[in-house]
Amino acid sequence: MHEETVSPDGPVGTIRTLVVDDEPGLVELVATHLERADDRIEASTATDAEEALDTLDTVDTTFDCIVSDYEMPGRDGLELLDAVRDDQPDLPFILFTGRGSERVASRAFSAGATDYLQKDGTSDQYAILANRVVKYAERAWADRQRRRHLAAIESAHEGIAILDSDGQFRYVNEAYADLYGYDPETLVGESWELIHPEEELSFVRGEIVPTVEETGDWSGETTGRRSDGHTFIAEQTVSRTAGGDLVCTAVDITDWKQRTEERDRYRALVESLDDAVYVLGPKGRFLYVNDAFIDLVGYEYETILGSTPDLIKDEAAVERAQRHLSRLLADGSPDSVTFEMEIEPAAGEPIPCEDHMGVLPYEDGRFRGSVGVLRDVSAREERDRKLRKHRALLEQSLDAIDDVFFIFGPNGELVRWNDRLLEVTGYTDDELEGMSPVEFFPDDHRERIERAVEAVFETGHAEVRADYLLEDGRRVPYEFKATRLDGPDGDVLGFAGIGRDITETLEYERRLERQNERLEEFASVLSHDLRNPLNVAEGRLELVREGRESEHFDAVAAAHERMETLIDELLALARDGDAATDLQTVVVGEQAAESWARIETGEASLVVEDDLTVEADESRLQQLFENLFRNCVEHASTNGRTTDDADRTAEGVQVRVDTLSEKRGFYVADDGPGIPEPDRDRVFESGYSTGDEGIGAGLSIVKQVADAHGWTVRVTESRDGGARIEVVDVQGG
Repeated sequence: MHEETVSPDGPVGTIRTLVVDDEPGLVELVATHLERADDRIEASTATDAEEALDTLDTVDTTFDCIVSDYEMPGRDGLELLDAVRDDQPDLPFILFTGRGSERVASRAFSAGATDYLQKDGTSDQYAILANRVVKYAERAWADRQRRRHLAAIESAHEGIAILDSDGQFRYVNEAYADLYGYDPETLVGESWELIHPEEELSFVRGEIVPTVEETGDWSGETTGRRSDGHTFIAEQTVSRTAGGDLVCTAVDITDWKQRTEERDRYRALVESLDDAVYVLGPKGRFLYVNDAFIDLVGYEYETILGSTPDLIKDEAAVERAQRHLSRLLADGSPDSVTFEMEIEPAAGEPIPCEDHMGVLPYEDGRFRGSVGVLRDVSAREERDRKLRKHRALLEQSLDAIDDVFFIFGPNGELVRWNDRLLEVTGYTDDELEGMSPVEFFPDDHRERIERAVEAVFETGHAEVRADYLLEDGRRVPYEFKATRLDGPDGDVLGFAGIGRDITETLEYERRLERQNERLEEFASVLSHDLRNPLNVAEGRLELVREGRESEHFDAVAAAHERMETLIDELLALARDGDAATDLQTVVVGEQAAESWARIETGEASLVVEDDLTVEADESRLQQLFENLFRNCVEHASTNGRTTDDADRTAEGVQVRVDTLSEKRGFYVADDGPGIPEPDRDRVFESGYSTGDEGIGAGLSIVKQVADAHGWTVRVTESRDGGARIEVVDVQGG
């Protein structure tokens, strides 16, 4: 692709032209005459259409025009035109033929030929041909430039318009039309006078238009008139293009000029920045720069002071800054202006910067200079790159998780999701866009989803179980957790959440429920089917014992008592996992005394020094104390002793209940032999026992009751060397 240099007269440089004719001598003659007629034309030749197409495809050159004969062997000139138009619809194509007719000319223009010229054998025809080659090449270049300009300004945030030499709008972007309250189509074809009040027209005609005609551009402030008649202050620039069109930009600065307080805050912010700061004197020389400025440009402080901005800027950047300064000095102008430029440091590549420039306050009516802040925007570009990378990583992470991830907007429309949602539901991205939450669920589950959505917006959080209704009609159970998304100003942005397939969880819960049902049946058997015959046996035993005495009766009664103990312990174990729900305020000492009275304690004694109140299930707390007391009485009197020793010492067993001072809770201690340290981690296991009575469930039941309340139970040694069971993390009443 050859380079073109912009000038008011069009492209300056070579106009590469491909001449096609099946007569070798004639094709060279045409090429020679074209080059002689205009020294900008550089002509290449081809003797048939195939060679011409090969030249267009293979030669590392972009042609600006094609001049082709009509009648040629193989493909004729019109067929060559058709082939060229497939790839280059805008390339100028002149049909230059010796045997022409109106029919051929009509066909040529219908096929998209730029022009049609018949050979007449005179030398003048080549001057005409050369003139048309240059004209069409320049027109094509101007069209390409215009399209590039239009593509650039379509995406601009500021208002941009193009007017022809008569002052009529040829093009306006959306921002420009919105600024004046019109549709773009309405403004096109209208005069610029439409957007200015009557009193402004003389200023535009007498100041702006002459300045643009003389210098090529103008910038300053004008008064704009909107379609509803309201006016505003616009900051405008007007520039003339090479083709004679006018390019206008406009920005509404009314609020900025009128809001002095906001303007002062902006000035204070600029002055406090840690970016490169400079001060220019009234003659445009550096009076001061900070360290950040020195680091940015790479020159020594002594070199910068007293020098002019052309030390770090090229000529175009200096002129642009001067134009902005002139505008700042104009009466009624803003206090500062921001524009982009490149700094040329002492070493290295140019640095893209934003220049925030303002005027120093006047003193005795004299201009004192200007101040500015340079911001290196290459760092911002690097931050943007890192942010894009971070966002890409976040997107990949969300797509990598097995759970469904989603974000709904403030109006309940789906705005973001991960790939898992596509996989689960079977929908496409286009189908998911904008769907509401209830659309994912069957009719019988939609009400609970609506309630969950209301809850997350009201409370900030929501959890719900419901069946996903897949695109193919299948239902899959899911558990959803959602959190409201709040903006920095307290506005609600929507809510985000995850969904997890709970098919296996529900199956586990069903199995657990069936196991609990069987356990309940088991407990019912123990409670009814075993107790009834046991009660009958105990009653019969009492009848027999009334008339007789025998040590065998005592043994049978002891066996009955052991069976009662076994049943009680098994029933207690059946309640494993039940949470303590019937909570009330309980005095620990009083509950301990009541529980002590309910069990056989022999000659053992109880000392209660506890006035702690707790929130507890009274029946479960009673169960805890009864099992602790039985453990103390039985094990303190028999563990590690002979039967005779146990009989003698049982009378001296003392059990103490007291408050724990170091951590909220209480303890039960005895003065027996204690629990060996290696066994302390095992005593709460079901089946652990050092005696012959029960099934070893006493302390296991104690742990179950503690767990049901959220308490912690542990074993240590009492002050008398016996066992001490501590219950901690207890919530008070």
